[in-house]
Amino acid sequence: MRALFLRLKPFTYIFLLLAILPNITLADITIRLLTWKGYAPDNQVAKFQALMVKKHQLKIKMVITYITSPDDYFNNIRRGEVDIIAPSHNIIKDERYKLLSKQLLLPINLRKIPNYSKMLPALQNAEYATQGENVYHVPLVHGPYGLAYNTDKFATPPSSWNIFWNKSYQGKYAVSSDYPEVNVYVAALAEGFTKSELTDVSKLSSPAMRNRLVTLINNAGVLWEGVDSAEDFQNVFFGTAWGFAFPALLEKGQTWKMATPKEGTTGWVDGHSLTNALSGRARHKAIAEEWINFTLSDDFQLEAIVKGIGSAPVNTAIKDRLTADEISQFHLDDPDYFKNNIILWPTLNTRQRNFYKLLWNNALKKSEAM
Repeated sequence: MRALFLRLKPFTYIFLLLAILPNITLADITIRLLTWKGYAPDNQVAKFQALMVKKHQLKIKMVITYITSPDDYFNNIRRGEVDIIAPSHNIIKDERYKLLSKQLLLPINLRKIPNYSKMLPALQNAEYATQGENVYHVPLVHGPYGLAYNTDKFATPPSSWNIFWNKSYQGKYAVSSDYPEVNVYVAALAEGFTKSELTDVSKLSSPAMRNRLVTLINNAGVLWEGVDSAEDFQNVFFGTAWGFAFPALLEKGQTWKMATPKEGTTGWVDGHSLTNALSGRARHKAIAEEWINFTLSDDFQLEAIVKGIGSAPVNTAIKDRLTADEISQFHLDDPDYFKNNIILWPTLNTRQRNFYKLLWNNALKKSEAM
């Protein structure tokens, strides 16, 4: 075949190309995304697909699966069934999954992520996201396990986690029932523990801490599961929350905000990572990096993150497109807020994780027996 083409005259090449071109169709590429609900809304996926047709003449099929547990990431990576995952910051170096030591994730080429420069500086090249000079996690959204309050019930925002142990609010707050470690963090902060002491098992096992957790459960009006919902919060004054319920609560006529307790607030950063299923598939990896860059764009951050799920954007360039209330809510008027007030969840070892579960479950059992 090569010899035949070498003997063809130039005009023959032109004729062959004209014959072939009408039959050319857009190439199909499938990208498999394992993520949380809300992080890949249909309208944004459609915009991304249209962008890839325009930019690369590629027809992208996005296969999106929603997870219920971080374990889903590891299991799907091991089976080679996912290209992009959306883990929290404390999963990347979690010893249970060995995502880096077993080379289950690929380095992300930041030259392909120009929107990375728009990100909150405190989130760039963070320790949890890097190994050596490589970056394995690009933030998408962040938020607190915060002290949420109904603005109609408080003339001024609650200023301390200790409000949960104020007897006058018995039955008037909501608390998650199935995130043991974050509830322990709240009780520890209220008890006066420092950031570095939140993983000190010996101190956390004190009788005072055990009693705090039992009281926290006993006095709760609602114990919610999974993700906070409007139904969980509509009849209470305040509670621990991710903030996902805020848009639906507003539709019900209730304005909820996050307080800034003096003890600090623990928080999370969810982002994107690339799996080793993309190894040797340069074009697929490039499109996966295009998706990451797209989710950092001004439009996506505004429409999907701020308006869609009511969470804090990582892109600070959208400040001019937000209301004064939104700027205040996400502290975009204070570039040091994240660094000074948010205590990122630590990456736990097996002993610590089991301890938190035992401490919380024992408190639940004791509460049920009372």
